[in-house]
Order: sequence, then structure tokens, then C-alpha cells
Amino acid sequence: MGCVCGHNWLKSVAWALLVVSVHGCWLLLAAAEPPRGGRPRMSPLAEKVPLGSRYPCLTRGGDGRTYLCWLEPGPGQMTRLRFSVYRDGQFATPRTIAAGTDWFVNWADVPSIAALPDGTLAAHWLARNGTQPYAYGVRVSCSTDGGQSWTAPFWLHDDRSACEHGFVSMLPQPGGQFLAIWLDGRAMESTGDTQLWSRRFDARGQLGKEVLIDKRVCSCCPTSMASVDNGVLAVYRDRSAEEIRDISYVQGDGVRWTRSRPCHVDGWEIPG
Repeated sequence: MGCVCGHNWLKSVAWALLVVSVHGCWLLLAAAEPPRGGRPRMSPLAEKVPLGSRYPCLTRGGDGRTYLCWLEPGPGQMTRLRFSVYRDGQFATPRTIAAGTDWFVNWADVPSIAALPDGTLAAHWLARNGTQPYAYGVRVSCSTDGGQSWTAPFWLHDDRSACEHGFVSMLPQPGGQFLAIWLDGRAMESTGDTQLWSRRFDARGQLGKEVLIDKRVCSCCPTSMASVDNGVLAVYRDRSAEEIRDISYVQGDGVRWTRSRPCHVDGWEIPG
């Protein structure tokens, strides 16, 4: 299993992810929670997670709980998105969010989960929407009962063209909504550029207006978001006309965004 999807609000628990050992055909997944002044205590997530499970994303929800989601193989060519919540000093029994045979699974662009203060959940994953190798889009499902049941999946974006849509970040927002940003290739055919878009949505699948944040960004780097005093801070790798690809940030509320600014002027140039 790979990286941790992290934001700086994961500070009440210091996690050490994720694969601890292999027992026959099963993986033992665990996290280390260091008590004050003591040695880390290993807390098993699940003792029977299929071999081949991968790509975890760890996040702190708006409800104060810590959530972990990951992909695992199902029957035949099926892939399942599973999750567990950490509470009362241990991970709860994993639940399945969704499953499919047409998913776009890769190490760089992983699913995620987010939670509102009332425990409403949203999760995303990537599904193919064409026959080309990189034709895929973002699917979202929500739960209002702690993950026992999930809504029918819906597309995060209006664009259905057979191109890349991914590298999603989701953040809980006031008023029972989630905010998502993602990289979008809808303009690739006409301009050759990948764009950064944002959108609000709720657990009923009602979608707000799509908002174009940046019309030319790097096409293969993750995004991130965090709540700040005056709204939301979104961070991503930009791409100038001169092929400088420094990390940039914007601030806003999901509908209105500031002009992008570099976090630091590195002058990192990647030709082509």
C-alpha cells in the first residue's frame, strides 16, 4: 500500500501506515497511535484484508473522526472501495462503499473519503468512460447512515468526454455540502491543456455550478485542500506558458477563487 492522503489536521493521532506483515493470503493492516509519553501502540485495522489491497487514503473528517479508505480486489476483475473509521481506540469493521469492473486503478491517483460534522460521508473513485487508455472520470457516492448504505454513484463533472478527470481533493463545507477540486482534460483536444475545476455537492447528489479555477495546470500531480480562516486554501502544481511548474495556491469558497500565486518560486521547468 502506498501514500497517506494527509492534511495538517491529522495532529491528534500520529499514524504509521500501513502494511505490517503478511499472514498467508491475508494482510494485517495497522496504524500506530503513540500515547503521551509512551511507545506507539499498534491497532489492527483488519486481520483479513485480501492480498493485493492497496492505495490507502487517511483523512480526518469534519466530525472529528479519522477515516481510512483503500482498494481491494473482488471476484473476477472486480475492484472494491472499502473504508474503516477509527473510534474508541480501534478501527471498526471495514465496509464496502462501491465495487466495479470498469475502474481506472493506478498508484498516483487514489480514491478518497470525506465526512461532514454530522457524519455524512462522501467518497470518490475513478471509472472508465471510454476505450482509450486514459479515458476516465470521477464517480462519487454518499452515505447518511455512517456508511451502512451508499447512494447510486454520480459523475462529479458535467464533461463526459473520453479524457482524463482525476486527482480529486474533497473537503467538508458548511450547509451540508462538500467541496471538490479536480484536474480535468476536457480542453486537451482543443488546447492541449489540463485544467483545474471545482464544484460543491451534497449527499443527495445535487451538484452546484462547475467553476474553472486555472486553465493550464500540470496534468499528473495531486491536489490538496484545507480550511482556513477566510474560506478554503487549494494547492496544486501549476504550469506556465514557459513550462514552469511550481506549486501554486488559490483561496476561495468553491464558487469564487483568487488568482493563483506560487507557494515558492522554484522555477521548476519540465519541457513539453
